[in-house]
Amino acid sequence: MTTRAPLSTRNPQAYGFAVTVLGVLFFFPDVLVVRLIETDTMTVAVWRGVAAFVTTAIALGLFGRKDLPNWRDLFRWPSLAMIFLQGIGSVFFLASLGQTSAANALLILATAPFIAAMMSWALLRERIDTPTWGAIVGVFAGVGIIAAGSLGGGHLSGDLFALANAVAIASYYVVIRTAPNGNLMPSIALGYLLTSAIAYPFAPMEPLDLQQIALIALSGGVILAGGCFLLQIGPRYLPAAEVSMITMLEIIAGPLLVWVFLGENPGTKTLIGGCVILIAITAHTLIKLAQSQRGQPA
Repeated sequence: MTTRAPLSTRNPQAYGFAVTVLGVLFFFPDVLVVRLIETDTMTVAVWRGVAAFVTTAIALGLFGRKDLPNWRDLFRWPSLAMIFLQGIGSVFFLASLGQTSAANALLILATAPFIAAMMSWALLRERIDTPTWGAIVGVFAGVGIIAAGSLGGGHLSGDLFALANAVAIASYYVVIRTAPNGNLMPSIALGYLLTSAIAYPFAPMEPLDLQQIALIALSGGVILAGGCFLLQIGPRYLPAAEVSMITMLEIIAGPLLVWVFLGENPGTKTLIGGCVILIAITAHTLIKLAQSQRGQPA
Protein backbone atom coordinates (compact mmCIF):
# COMPACT_ATOMS: atom_id res chain seq x y z
CA MET A 1 0.00 0.00 0.00
CA THR A 2 1.49 3.33 -1.09
CA THR A 3 1.40 6.39 1.14
CA ARG A 4 -0.27 9.38 -0.43
CA ALA A 5 2.05 12.38 -0.79
CA PRO A 6 1.17 15.46 1.29
CA LEU A 7 -0.68 18.35 -0.36
CA SER A 8 2.46 20.52 -0.18
CA THR A 9 4.11 18.04 -2.60
CA ARG A 10 1.09 17.16 -4.77
CA ASN A 11 -0.13 20.74 -5.25
CA PRO A 12 2.20 23.34 -3.69
CA GLN A 13 0.10 26.29 -4.89
CA ALA A 14 -3.09 24.93 -3.35
CA TYR A 15 -1.21 24.22 -0.11
CA GLY A 16 0.26 27.73 -0.05
CA PHE A 17 -3.15 29.25 -0.74
CA ALA A 18 -4.80 27.26 2.07
CA VAL A 19 -2.11 28.05 4.63
CA THR A 20 -2.01 31.76 3.72
CA VAL A 21 -5.80 32.09 3.93
CA LEU A 22 -5.76 30.34 7.30
CA GLY A 23 -3.02 32.69 8.53
CA VAL A 24 -5.03 35.73 7.46
CA LEU A 25 -8.18 34.29 9.07
CA PHE A 26 -6.26 34.11 12.35
CA PHE A 27 -5.77 37.89 12.22
CA PHE A 28 -9.36 38.79 11.31
CA PRO A 29 -10.55 39.33 14.91
CA ASP A 30 -7.27 40.69 16.32
CA VAL A 31 -8.16 44.40 16.33
CA LEU A 32 -11.61 43.62 17.75
CA VAL A 33 -10.08 41.50 20.53
CA VAL A 34 -7.58 44.26 21.41
CA ARG A 35 -10.45 46.78 21.59
CA LEU A 36 -12.46 44.44 23.84
CA ILE A 37 -9.61 44.18 26.37
CA GLU A 38 -10.39 47.81 27.36
CA THR A 39 -7.10 48.68 29.01
CA ASP A 40 -4.00 50.69 28.15
CA THR A 41 -2.51 49.45 24.87
CA MET A 42 1.05 49.37 26.24
CA THR A 43 -0.11 47.07 29.03
CA VAL A 44 -1.65 44.91 26.33
CA ALA A 45 1.67 44.99 24.44
CA VAL A 46 3.58 43.72 27.49
CA TRP A 47 1.34 40.73 28.18
CA ARG A 48 0.53 40.03 24.53
CA GLY A 49 4.25 39.69 23.79
CA VAL A 50 4.71 37.33 26.73
CA ALA A 51 1.75 35.19 25.64
CA ALA A 52 3.00 34.97 22.03
CA PHE A 53 6.52 34.07 23.19
CA VAL A 54 5.30 31.32 25.53
CA THR A 55 3.06 29.74 22.86
CA THR A 56 5.77 29.88 20.19
CA ALA A 57 8.45 28.51 22.54
CA ILE A 58 6.23 25.57 23.52
CA ALA A 59 5.41 24.85 19.86
CA LEU A 60 9.09 24.97 18.88
CA GLY A 61 10.01 22.70 21.77
CA LEU A 62 7.36 20.15 20.84
CA PHE A 63 7.43 20.22 17.05
CA GLY A 64 10.44 22.15 15.76
CA ARG A 65 13.32 21.15 17.98
CA LYS A 66 15.31 19.51 15.19
CA ASP A 67 15.17 22.70 13.08
CA LEU A 68 16.21 25.10 15.84
CA PRO A 69 19.25 27.25 14.98
CA ASN A 70 22.24 27.33 17.27
CA TRP A 71 22.93 30.33 19.51
CA ARG A 72 25.56 31.66 17.11
CA ASP A 73 22.97 31.90 14.32
CA LEU A 74 20.65 33.87 16.58
CA PHE A 75 23.31 36.58 16.90
CA ARG A 76 23.86 36.96 13.15
CA TRP A 77 22.51 40.14 11.57
CA PRO A 78 19.36 38.67 9.89
CA SER A 79 18.20 37.15 13.18
CA LEU A 80 18.94 40.31 15.17
CA ALA A 81 17.11 42.38 12.55
CA MET A 82 14.06 40.10 12.74
CA ILE A 83 14.02 40.30 16.54
CA PHE A 84 14.22 44.10 16.46
CA LEU A 85 11.63 44.59 13.72
CA GLN A 86 9.14 42.17 15.27
CA GLY A 87 9.62 43.90 18.62
CA ILE A 88 9.08 47.49 17.49
CA GLY A 89 6.43 46.59 14.91
CA SER A 90 4.04 45.21 17.52
CA VAL A 91 4.60 48.25 19.74
CA PHE A 92 3.81 50.62 16.86
CA PHE A 93 0.73 48.60 15.92
CA LEU A 94 -0.76 48.69 19.41
CA ALA A 95 0.22 52.34 19.87
CA SER A 96 -1.64 53.17 16.66
CA LEU A 97 -4.76 51.35 17.90
CA GLY A 98 -4.59 53.43 21.08
CA GLN A 99 -4.59 56.72 19.17
CA THR A 100 -6.49 56.23 15.92
CA SER A 101 -9.33 54.16 14.51
CA ALA A 102 -9.00 50.49 13.62
CA ALA A 103 -9.72 51.34 9.98
CA ASN A 104 -6.90 53.91 9.84
CA ALA A 105 -4.44 51.54 11.52
CA LEU A 106 -5.12 48.66 9.12
CA LEU A 107 -5.54 50.66 5.92
CA ILE A 108 -2.26 52.51 6.45
CA LEU A 109 -0.66 49.12 7.11
CA ALA A 110 -1.51 48.27 3.48
CA THR A 111 1.40 50.49 2.42
CA ALA A 112 3.94 47.97 3.77
CA PRO A 113 4.49 45.91 0.57
CA PHE A 114 5.02 49.07 -1.46
CA ILE A 115 7.39 50.60 1.09
CA ALA A 116 9.26 47.30 0.89
CA ALA A 117 9.42 47.63 -2.90
CA MET A 118 10.93 51.13 -2.58
CA MET A 119 13.42 49.89 0.03
CA SER A 120 14.45 47.03 -2.25
CA TRP A 121 14.83 49.50 -5.12
CA ALA A 122 17.00 51.82 -3.03
CA LEU A 123 19.05 49.24 -1.09
CA LEU A 124 19.09 46.12 -3.27
CA ARG A 125 18.84 47.82 -6.68
CA GLU A 126 15.73 45.79 -7.50
CA ARG A 127 13.70 47.18 -10.39
CA ILE A 128 10.21 48.61 -9.77
CA ASP A 129 7.96 48.19 -12.80
CA THR A 130 5.31 50.63 -13.98
CA PRO A 131 2.29 48.86 -12.36
CA THR A 132 4.05 48.88 -8.98
CA TRP A 133 4.95 52.57 -9.25
CA GLY A 134 1.31 53.26 -10.11
CA ALA A 135 0.16 51.27 -7.07
CA ILE A 136 2.64 53.13 -4.84
CA VAL A 137 1.23 56.48 -5.98
CA GLY A 138 -2.36 55.26 -5.49
CA VAL A 139 -1.74 53.74 -2.05
CA PHE A 140 -0.01 56.82 -0.68
CA ALA A 141 -2.71 59.07 -2.16
CA GLY A 142 -5.21 57.06 -0.13
CA VAL A 143 -3.05 57.41 3.00
CA GLY A 144 -2.93 61.17 2.40
CA ILE A 145 -6.74 61.32 2.32
CA ILE A 146 -6.93 59.31 5.56
CA ALA A 147 -4.36 61.57 7.26
CA ALA A 148 -6.27 64.67 6.11
CA GLY A 149 -9.34 63.31 7.86
CA SER A 150 -7.32 62.82 11.05
CA LEU A 151 -5.93 66.36 11.24
CA GLY A 152 -9.04 67.78 12.83
CA GLY A 153 -9.79 64.76 14.99
CA GLY A 154 -6.51 64.50 16.88
CA HIS A 155 -5.69 61.09 15.40
CA LEU A 156 -2.64 62.08 13.36
CA SER A 157 -0.18 60.66 15.91
CA GLY A 158 -1.96 57.31 15.71
CA ASP A 159 -1.76 57.41 11.90
CA LEU A 160 1.99 58.09 12.17
CA PHE A 161 2.39 55.09 14.49
CA ALA A 162 0.52 52.99 11.90
CA LEU A 163 2.87 54.25 9.19
CA ALA A 164 5.88 53.45 11.40
CA ASN A 165 4.49 49.93 11.80
CA ALA A 166 4.20 49.65 8.01
CA VAL A 167 7.86 50.71 7.66
CA ALA A 168 8.88 48.08 10.23
CA ILE A 169 6.94 45.38 8.36
CA ALA A 170 8.41 46.53 5.04
CA SER A 171 11.91 46.26 6.52
CA TYR A 172 10.92 42.80 7.77
CA TYR A 173 10.08 41.78 4.18
CA VAL A 174 13.43 43.09 2.91
CA VAL A 175 15.35 41.18 5.60
CA ILE A 176 13.52 37.96 4.68
CA ARG A 177 14.52 38.47 1.02
CA THR A 178 18.19 38.91 1.88
CA ALA A 179 18.48 36.41 4.73
CA PRO A 180 19.62 32.84 4.07
CA ASN A 181 16.98 30.12 4.33
CA GLY A 182 16.41 28.87 7.85
CA ASN A 183 13.97 28.67 10.74
CA LEU A 184 13.09 32.26 11.61
CA MET A 185 10.52 31.43 14.28
CA PRO A 186 13.01 31.52 17.20
CA SER A 187 13.99 35.06 16.17
CA ILE A 188 10.34 36.06 15.88
CA ALA A 189 9.67 34.55 19.33
CA LEU A 190 12.46 36.66 20.83
CA GLY A 191 10.94 39.64 19.03
CA TYR A 192 7.73 39.07 20.99
CA LEU A 193 9.75 39.39 24.21
CA LEU A 194 11.40 42.56 22.90
CA THR A 195 7.91 44.02 22.38
CA SER A 196 7.20 43.42 26.08
CA ALA A 197 10.52 44.98 27.12
CA ILE A 198 9.99 48.10 24.98
CA ALA A 199 6.39 48.60 26.12
CA TYR A 200 6.98 47.95 29.82
CA PRO A 201 8.39 51.42 30.76
CA PHE A 202 5.33 53.07 29.16
CA ALA A 203 2.71 50.68 30.60
CA PRO A 204 0.79 51.53 33.80
CA MET A 205 0.40 47.77 34.35
CA GLU A 206 -3.04 48.11 35.90
CA PRO A 207 -4.57 44.92 37.36
CA LEU A 208 -6.46 42.80 34.86
CA ASP A 209 -9.60 40.77 35.44
CA LEU A 210 -10.09 37.21 34.17
CA GLN A 211 -11.84 38.31 30.99
CA GLN A 212 -9.01 40.69 30.09
CA ILE A 213 -6.42 37.99 30.80
CA ALA A 214 -8.30 35.54 28.57
CA LEU A 215 -8.55 38.09 25.74
CA ILE A 216 -4.83 38.91 25.96
CA ALA A 217 -4.02 35.18 25.87
CA LEU A 218 -6.24 34.86 22.79
CA SER A 219 -4.67 37.88 21.06
CA GLY A 220 -1.05 36.97 21.81
CA GLY A 221 -0.99 33.23 22.34
CA VAL A 222 -3.38 32.24 19.55
CA ILE A 223 -3.92 35.03 17.02
CA LEU A 224 -0.43 36.60 16.91
CA ALA A 225 1.63 33.43 17.41
CA GLY A 226 -0.53 31.23 15.17
CA GLY A 227 -1.03 33.81 12.44
CA CYS A 228 2.67 34.71 12.20
CA PHE A 229 3.62 31.02 12.05
CA LEU A 230 1.22 30.30 9.18
CA LEU A 231 2.17 33.43 7.24
CA GLN A 232 5.81 32.34 7.37
CA ILE A 233 4.85 29.15 5.50
CA GLY A 234 2.26 30.18 2.90
CA PRO A 235 4.27 32.76 0.90
CA ARG A 236 6.96 30.15 0.19
CA TYR A 237 4.47 28.42 -2.12
CA LEU A 238 2.68 31.40 -3.71
CA PRO A 239 3.63 34.37 -5.91
CA ALA A 240 3.82 37.69 -4.06
CA ALA A 241 0.81 39.03 -6.00
CA GLU A 242 -1.44 36.26 -4.74
CA VAL A 243 -0.23 36.74 -1.17
CA SER A 244 -1.03 40.46 -1.42
CA MET A 245 -4.56 39.73 -2.63
CA ILE A 246 -5.21 37.29 0.23
CA THR A 247 -3.86 39.60 2.93
CA MET A 248 -6.26 42.30 1.71
CA LEU A 249 -9.00 40.29 3.41
CA GLU A 250 -7.70 41.34 6.84
CA ILE A 251 -7.55 45.00 5.82
CA ILE A 252 -11.24 44.87 4.91
CA ALA A 253 -12.54 42.49 7.60
CA GLY A 254 -10.76 43.97 10.64
CA PRO A 255 -12.37 47.44 10.54
CA LEU A 256 -15.74 45.96 9.57
CA LEU A 257 -15.78 43.71 12.66
CA VAL A 258 -14.96 46.67 14.92
CA TRP A 259 -17.62 48.78 13.18
CA VAL A 260 -20.31 46.07 13.48
CA PHE A 261 -19.60 44.98 17.08
CA LEU A 262 -18.37 48.22 18.68
CA GLY A 263 -19.89 50.89 16.43
CA GLU A 264 -16.51 52.48 15.63
CA ASN A 265 -17.38 54.50 12.52
CA PRO A 266 -14.18 55.11 10.52
CA GLY A 267 -15.41 58.39 9.03
CA THR A 268 -15.97 59.58 5.47
CA LYS A 269 -12.37 60.43 4.56
CA THR A 270 -11.10 57.11 5.89
CA LEU A 271 -13.69 55.30 3.75
CA ILE A 272 -12.70 57.33 0.68
CA GLY A 273 -8.97 56.86 1.33
CA GLY A 274 -9.53 53.18 2.03
CA CYS A 275 -11.32 52.75 -1.29
CA VAL A 276 -8.41 54.41 -3.10
CA ILE A 277 -5.94 52.08 -1.35
CA LEU A 278 -7.96 48.94 -2.04
CA ILE A 279 -8.50 49.87 -5.71
CA ALA A 280 -4.76 50.49 -6.13
CA ILE A 281 -3.82 47.17 -4.49
CA THR A 282 -6.49 45.22 -6.41
CA ALA A 283 -5.46 46.68 -9.77
CA HIS A 284 -1.79 46.00 -9.04
CA THR A 285 -2.50 42.42 -7.96
CA LEU A 286 -4.66 41.63 -11.00
CA ILE A 287 -2.02 43.03 -13.36
CA LYS A 288 0.68 40.92 -11.65
CA LEU A 289 -1.45 37.78 -11.81
CA ALA A 290 -2.11 38.37 -15.51
CA GLN A 291 1.62 38.84 -16.13
CA SER A 292 2.49 35.63 -14.27
CA GLN A 293 -0.10 33.68 -16.28
CA ARG A 294 1.44 34.99 -19.52
CA GLY A 295 4.86 33.88 -18.30
CA GLN A 296 6.16 37.42 -17.75
CA PRO A 297 8.18 38.22 -14.62
CA ALA A 298 5.85 39.30 -11.79
